[in-house]
Amino acid sequence: MQQQIGETISRFRQNQNMTQEEFASRLGVTPQAVSKWERGTSIPDTTLLPDICKLLNVHADVLLGIEGMALSESESTVEEREIRQNLIAEPLRIEIGIGLIPCFVEGLETDYVHQCRKKLAARTGMLLPVLRILDNVEYGEHEVRICSYDKVLLQKEYTEVSIETYHAIIDEAVRLCRENYGSILNKQLVKSMLDNLQEQYPGVLDGLVPDKAGYYDVLLHLRKTIAERGTIRDLIHILEELEEI
Repeated sequence: MQQQIGETISRFRQNQNMTQEEFASRLGVTPQAVSKWERGTSIPDTTLLPDICKLLNVHADVLLGIEGMALSESESTVEEREIRQNLIAEPLRIEIGIGLIPCFVEGLETDYVHQCRKKLAARTGMLLPVLRILDNVEYGEHEVRICSYDKVLLQKEYTEVSIETYHAIIDEAVRLCRENYGSILNKQLVKSMLDNLQEQYPGVLDGLVPDKAGYYDVLLHLRKTIAERGTIRDLIHILEELEEI
């Protein structure tokens, strides 16, 4: 097992185009320690595993040699990640024609999505899911489709390629997210909201989650609240309502 872990670290490190020195520096260990891991003469301390997995973009079960079926004939983590991403329909996805790639390259270097995510949270309490953005050669050059779980929410052609076009498309995605949040919301988003609430207001969830209600129960109550009020910003009192049911 020790040898296997070392080989896995070496393989994934190289797939990330990191030298042993860079990897060691980012972990806060010596290059000699990394060399020993990869040669199988020692293994990392367990406290380093989360940081190793994050840097190498690998799940802990893969790192520890308990991975499931391979999804690619090659050992490329990029290929496997792409396949895994395509296996599941995302809560919110933007697909663009290749003519719009330049404005997205420029736009993604800004913090516009982050600013939109903050505004949506401040106004509605809704957490904008990670936007997956894909180019599609089968679309018109300036065509855009915004999808939620593979359901097309918007299909539109844009006449120009500029940062303003990027902003307009992101604005559309945020608008559609807000209008369709009841169906976009999932247990992972609910967990993120509750984790944030627990961090800021310890004790609010005591005796409720998971003792009385699970994430799915909270999900159903939030969907009902969104349908009735259009906002879930007052999350503390919304959860108190659930506790009384």
